[in-house]
Amino acid sequence: MSRNLWGVILALTLILAAFAALSDVDSVGAAGPNAEQVATSCTNLLVNSDMEASSGWLFGNSPVSPRYVTDRYLSPYRSVLLGIIAGPNQRSYSSMTQYVSVPGGSYLRLRAHVYPLSQPYDGDDAQELIILNSQGNPIYRAWTSISNANAWQTLEFDLSQYMGMTIGIYFNVFNDGAGGVSAMYIDDVTLELCPGGPSPTVSPTPTSGFPTATPTPTSTPAFVTATPTSAVVTNTPTPTPTPNFVTATPTQIVVTNTPTPPAFVTATPTQIVVTNTPTPPAF
Repeated sequence: MSRNLWGVILALTLILAAFAALSDVDSVGAAGPNAEQVATSCTNLLVNSDMEASSGWLFGNSPVSPRYVTDRYLSPYRSVLLGIIAGPNQRSYSSMTQYVSVPGGSYLRLRAHVYPLSQPYDGDDAQELIILNSQGNPIYRAWTSISNANAWQTLEFDLSQYMGMTIGIYFNVFNDGAGGVSAMYIDDVTLELCPGGPSPTVSPTPTSGFPTATPTPTSTPAFVTATPTSAVVTNTPTPTPTPNFVTATPTQIVVTNTPTPPAFVTATPTQIVVTNTPTPPAF
């Protein structure tokens, strides 16, 4: 067999060995859960996440009540509308809440899709998502804003620190009764208990307002952590005031001696009487 033929056989052997090694890597990777498998293995703890039923969510008693609507939705055909899009502007808290007893696990993720409106924009109104404890008291203000994005936005939060607790998922739109009117559509809200960590493709949560389009995933931190990061405040020492010294400019004092006018003494004239004694004649 020629040397060239042996070279070809050796090259083919190396290529086959490389393919076999790649197949082994793929089979090992398949044994562990990838990002999609982790996502599908999460358990949603909320009832009526897609707003197609009339259960799960508790609507607050308000002059402007929440309502299920069909004019704007993600899936399949309904969403919930909070706030005012037509009619008189009234002071109101238009809210919906669902309480959940969260079991233990590895990771708890809240995801919600909102469509915020404020027309005309009213900075004194508010659109909110707040986590409540079992007594209905706020324990984490996950998101608060006032936006007229007029588009669907995704909010996502890591709530892992609340595993083992009963919590309330509270959405609210506050109208102050003056200026513009504000509202928010809500659809596809899930509270997922997952076996692994957060997905690497989570969109960042805006802190105030929204972009006009659905944000694309980036490499920036994906989640709003429920535990606030402690802020270190450095007290800037108050500068000691430098005393101001005022140098007095000496004022030249000129003393003018006013001469005292001479005193004139007026003598009272003494009258002198001269008596001529006649000289006797000489004899």
